[in-house]
Amino acid sequence: MTSHTVDSPPPPPVRRAGVVALVGRPNVGKSTLLNALVGESLSIVTPKPETTRDRVLAVVTRPGGRDAQLVVVDTPGIHRPHRRLGEYMNSEARTAAEDADVVLYVADAADGDKGPTYDAEVLAALASTTRPVILVLNKVDRVRPKEAMLPALDAYAKARTFEEIIPISATTGDGIGLVLDALVARVPEGPALYPDDTLTDRPERFFVAERVREAVIAETGEEIPYVCAVEIDAFDEKAPMPRITASIHVEREGQKKILVGKKGERIRAVGSRARAEVEKLLGKQVFLQLWVKVTPDWTRSSDELARLGYESKKPHTKRTP
Repeated sequence: MTSHTVDSPPPPPVRRAGVVALVGRPNVGKSTLLNALVGESLSIVTPKPETTRDRVLAVVTRPGGRDAQLVVVDTPGIHRPHRRLGEYMNSEARTAAEDADVVLYVADAADGDKGPTYDAEVLAALASTTRPVILVLNKVDRVRPKEAMLPALDAYAKARTFEEIIPISATTGDGIGLVLDALVARVPEGPALYPDDTLTDRPERFFVAERVREAVIAETGEEIPYVCAVEIDAFDEKAPMPRITASIHVEREGQKKILVGKKGERIRAVGSRARAEVEKLLGKQVFLQLWVKVTPDWTRSSDELARLGYESKKPHTKRTP
């Protein structure tokens, strides 16, 4: 009898899965980075600081073909708060960092050697973390020549110890692959946290409300972006043309007049912009009706913050069987 040697099949790749928290001060590009990592426009992006108010979770399964899953959590910018809303936003960011397996600290490369000074609140928030911290120096496309980035690299390296420092541009996509590789290497071995086809744990109405708030920010200035909240009153998702009614809350009658505009011109512009973005999000035409309501001092009221959805929630990172 002739014996044959049968080669054993190669072992399956090791599965890795973990939670990644994006932290940094306002307006450094965390939301743009989240969208770049997941390849979808989930978090709203505006030039205004403090745009992100809630943790937004995105699931990246098999990044770059690797057998891994990254649960990436976009957080509000850490800043010195002036309202209860600001305290809530800071709490969301700190809690996300504490619950994560890896912290992705996002800073602005254009700040040069002043970056750690500008980021004092962020560095203080991360001072006691035992999680691996990777520094991402974003917006490198704005730094010319490239050697001008060296002072920032040196300053941050002296500010604290990082697992790795990666220069990127979330806008152009430069360096995103390096970030994904660094994260996959550092999340723990284990089963997926979510089914492979999951993109986010948020319902559609959350993203609809965010698109309306994004339109408010784009169409207004001064204090309006910081004192508006959007509440979805009705959302008939099953209709061929979904009918959506939303209330935009502000704190003062004067703010309502600004948002409504002369003869309703501004709120119509907000509605038109928001409807276009919601239709892009849902992939179908929608009927969108907006109301502007005065809810006095809601940014300073614990009860109103909770009613409008701004209350700390535990992250949904339950492992699938």
